[in-house]
Amino acid sequence: MNQEYFSVTLSSNINLAVPLENMGTVIQIETKNICMIPGVANFWHGTVNFKGSLLWVLDSDSYFNLNNKQKRHQKKLTAIIIKPHQSENLAKIALITSKLQGIISVASENLTQLPNDSKSPLQQCCSTMIEQETKRTFILNPTSLLEQLHQQSAFVPG
Repeated sequence: MNQEYFSVTLSSNINLAVPLENMGTVIQIETKNICMIPGVANFWHGTVNFKGSLLWVLDSDSYFNLNNKQKRHQKKLTAIIIKPHQSENLAKIALITSKLQGIISVASENLTQLPNDSKSPLQQCCSTMIEQETKRTFILNPTSLLEQLHQQSAFVPG
């Protein structure tokens, strides 16, 4: 059975796939419009006004311990909005990405389980992945990501 995901690039050899039911929309954020919030964890860029509500912007490079610091100097950032369920009333975040890949369809037999002893944030919010020659595509569990962010943040987005 195939499952569909929206895939984005986090680094040169790591992609992240978000289940379509947890995918909001793709947005461009001007860095001048991000309001930094003092006292929150350093993996938050801050918040932006999105359709009249505050939307927390996750610095994916910082949170997932990636070395893509060139994005800090860009005037516009590309983000995908991730929601835990189809409900519009639950917490959503904007996850910064370097490149959009688009929709992929993955057969369950092509998924590989991640080791249980992983300590990296990427592996804590993903339980499976697709291994290709030089790239790994991690399958995101949005609920796990939001739980991890909740536990590690000085402030809970919502």
